[in-house]
Amino acid sequence: MRLRLSLLNIIFVLLIFSVGNAQNKLHVIESVQIPEQLKALRLKPDRINWSLRNSFLLLDSYNSELLLLKNSGEVKFSSGFGRRQNMYGEFIWTGISPIGIQVIDRLENKVMILDLNLNFMHNILINQNLYPEMAQIDPWGKLFMYSNTYNGIFILQNNNISNEPFIDFSKEFYSNYCIKDFVINSDGEVALLGCDGKFNQFSQNGLKKRSIPIDLRNPGFLISIRDDWFVFNADGECLSISSYEKISVPKISSPILDIATINRFIAILTKEQILVLNVR
Repeated sequence: MRLRLSLLNIIFVLLIFSVGNAQNKLHVIESVQIPEQLKALRLKPDRINWSLRNSFLLLDSYNSELLLLKNSGEVKFSSGFGRRQNMYGEFIWTGISPIGIQVIDRLENKVMILDLNLNFMHNILINQNLYPEMAQIDPWGKLFMYSNTYNGIFILQNNNISNEPFIDFSKEFYSNYCIKDFVINSDGEVALLGCDGKFNQFSQNGLKKRSIPIDLRNPGFLISIRDDWFVFNADGECLSISSYEKISVPKISSPILDIATINRFIAILTKEQILVLNVR
């Protein structure tokens, strides 16, 4: 009887282990080639985010161009700014929010609001000289911005920047602490990927929960999928924070430029293609 229970325990542990591994497998479900139209215009998107109906927002930060790549393959350009309109900025992020598509112009220290067809509607001037370098939107539509100038993360809500940083790097870390990426999960928790190679997780209220070293060569990207966080490097190597398991992204032929997620799906942008993966 004792032997039978031992065998059952072993089988149970093996099943749990296999399920845990299965949850951290990345599977390519689609490969979308960067349209030749963009190459002809010498546009090189280096930022990506999801749009509606499995379409993608692509941002060429060098040429200050925003475009929508529809799932049909059609490319739609934004109106009102970019090289073609002789209007320049330093666009560092774009994403969908409850008030439309937002584009952050670091150089002009403002947020541009567009409709879902990429038509310009209005600007929101950032009421502090943040000159943000990264941004994310939380599940409730609040815009979080990282400012190296003020060494922290600030929240834009109701067209105003909070007076105090949501996360003050000088208090939590040290002066001039830098990050490579940050992300917000579905619970509103914020995670930072530090230049020191550490993963830092904060609660909805901005309280630090944990800080752990990243066992991955040259980590550069951080995403949240379901109950886990994943760290990537440009070569397609990945580390799960929950299991600390290393995973390789299949079919990566050139360095990763950017990564975006929606639900359980991951979009990986390279200079040639967009790989769409899911996590099982």
